[in-house]
Amino acid sequence: MLKIAGWFIPALAILALVALRPAPATAQDWMQPEFEFAQRLDLRDLGYPLVNEVPHNNCAITSLLAASNRKIYGATSGDTAYLFVFDPRLNKVRHLGRVAEAQSVHHALVEDGHGLIYLGTGLNPFTPLELSTGGTTLHVDSSLAMDLRKHFAGYPGGQLYVYDPSRSDRTVKLEGEPAELVSLGAPAPGNSIYCLAADPKRGRIYGVSYPDGKFFYYDLAAKAFKTVCELDSQVVFHGPERDWRSLPRALYVDSGTGRVFTSGLGGNLVYYDPQSDKLVLTESVVPGDRYRFESNTHPVVEAFARARDGWVYGGSSDGHLFRFDPSTLRLDNLGKARSERRLRCLAAAADGSLYLFAGERKGALPCKLYRFDPQSGSYADMGTLVLDRSPYYHWRGYQFDAMAAGPDGTLYFGESERCGHLWIYMP
Repeated sequence: MLKIAGWFIPALAILALVALRPAPATAQDWMQPEFEFAQRLDLRDLGYPLVNEVPHNNCAITSLLAASNRKIYGATSGDTAYLFVFDPRLNKVRHLGRVAEAQSVHHALVEDGHGLIYLGTGLNPFTPLELSTGGTTLHVDSSLAMDLRKHFAGYPGGQLYVYDPSRSDRTVKLEGEPAELVSLGAPAPGNSIYCLAADPKRGRIYGVSYPDGKFFYYDLAAKAFKTVCELDSQVVFHGPERDWRSLPRALYVDSGTGRVFTSGLGGNLVYYDPQSDKLVLTESVVPGDRYRFESNTHPVVEAFARARDGWVYGGSSDGHLFRFDPSTLRLDNLGKARSERRLRCLAAAADGSLYLFAGERKGALPCKLYRFDPQSGSYADMGTLVLDRSPYYHWRGYQFDAMAAGPDGTLYFGESERCGHLWIYMP
């Protein structure tokens, strides 16, 4: 018998406790990426640290553009929006200045046929909506719509700006200095510009406004805006962000016909026909999930990319990857990479495969990178982005909302956090 702190304990009991002692725990990295060649992944700060780096809370990258001059342009959202450029020849991100007084450039960075860059501004899309509490008898969607109107009350509207890289790329900007932009006006008063697409052949910049869902275009020759229609007459908050109205975050312009594709009423694929100047509702439906107590789905398009096989690939707010043929309007549902909703952004690689980020912004886990092989129809889970360059730097990427493919096959990922970086991946 052993005596411990006044208690008599049998020796056999002591031996039993020792035998049941768990083995030492080993460290586990649940965010370990699945890159075969980790040296092909790197990141860049948005400017020169301690000199003119885009300040924190202003550097969530929400727009990326692979321009014809072989540079990668990006814009951010936050307290203030900023414009930047990555020049592969310099291997650095250069700070191009803040975007006037705007908070956001959300999926709204495009190029015309003359090398000019257009960007649309708005309120910060990541700002939580202030919700009404108590006493309301409205349906939840009606209540959210009322709160959304309050949020945008008094807002003059997002501006469409033009930036000339040939004149302004060499100008060094310090923190807080404005970018060299020319305003073309506000297409939808009281609304942000939610996304843009360019038709260089016909000289038009197309866009969608938020929260009213106005579909508009800017005629470069006439120097005038025209609002075509509302994309969706139903005011629905399908989610997964419960306080965001379900409106498309991407447009695709077919260069041959000039048709502009997106999603519309009921989650159907729609296109604008420049010949008839009308919006056409197709019978193809953007893939979505059906939930209990919901009679129908209402997915919206998150991103578009045209691949080498001629198909246009898209991602939906419910997390589905799909493809469609702009000439026949055939649409195929290619399934989901993960159970969580939202396919955040995608890009077509040089080998014909698709890279995409999937996962909810407010989910418990960060979004993950996937590779889709059109030949086999299979997904490869590439994990979360973890960059270990110890002892120099170590970083983990949690949220991504923009992606672009460079002319040499390099992929660029826009990290959309309060301290965002431009990630560079060479497949």
